[in-house]
Amino acid sequence: MSFKWWSVLLPLYLCSQAFASAGELRVCQQDPSKYAYRIELANLILARTAERYGELRIVARDHADPSQDRCMALLADGLVDLAYVPPSDARLRDFAVIPFDIHSGMLGYRLLLINRADAQRFAAVNSLDDLRRFTGGFGSQWSDFPLFANNSLPVVGVAQADNLLAMLNSRRFDYYHRGLHEAWQEVAAHRDIYPLLMVEPHLALAYSQPVYFTFNRTNTQLKQRFEEGLAQIRSDGSYRQLFLRHFGELVRQSRLSERRVIRLQSETPAGLPGADSDFWLQP
Repeated sequence: MSFKWWSVLLPLYLCSQAFASAGELRVCQQDPSKYAYRIELANLILARTAERYGELRIVARDHADPSQDRCMALLADGLVDLAYVPPSDARLRDFAVIPFDIHSGMLGYRLLLINRADAQRFAAVNSLDDLRRFTGGFGSQWSDFPLFANNSLPVVGVAQADNLLAMLNSRRFDYYHRGLHEAWQEVAAHRDIYPLLMVEPHLALAYSQPVYFTFNRTNTQLKQRFEEGLAQIRSDGSYRQLFLRHFGELVRQSRLSERRVIRLQSETPAGLPGADSDFWLQP
């Protein structure tokens, strides 16, 4: 987004935050079509800790969310209370985080969207070296775009990510990797427009892509509240139940245990704890 447009939209966004009702937690990402699971998870934590800390909740709002970088600027300035973002060395240094992947490793498992005309070519892919013979397409502004360079994978970077499906349908590149919660939905939603697209049936990519609850460093009580609530819902099984309600069917549909999983090196900071993925990843 250009500075000109952001200068118009930012005051509107800040106005909506400034007039948040009493008892409402200001969160940067509020679009329920994208963040329904994260919003419900955070609200569950807030509900479980309400007796000690008071009533507080996130109210989902159907508007365009700022970029991750803009979210971090808003968080640093105290204009929002919470963001859910991947960790980086800078974010770990400048913000307070809870080092627990709220997607339990799932976002790092990716399926390939391909053109049906290339299905037989992809059937012969069994290794990272094999995949290097193909060209991916991806959003050049996305945080995991450097994965391609880090793993010597050819890529077409696209600034306007909305164009990627059309470009794949036209075979401008060979594949476009998507999360388990995105791949099937995007093919189904665009079947009439891009009938040549399919989810490749035997491959998956895997890399570290955690998402953490992230807070302003001065807001120590809110971070403590989330730590306590997260511990409660993990202990009593509520976290697992919520995760499987949102993603269990997608996990079954994806059949990861039957796929050839190609592991990639990511830029996730060293020393972070592993994701709690055993409960959903086991066949």
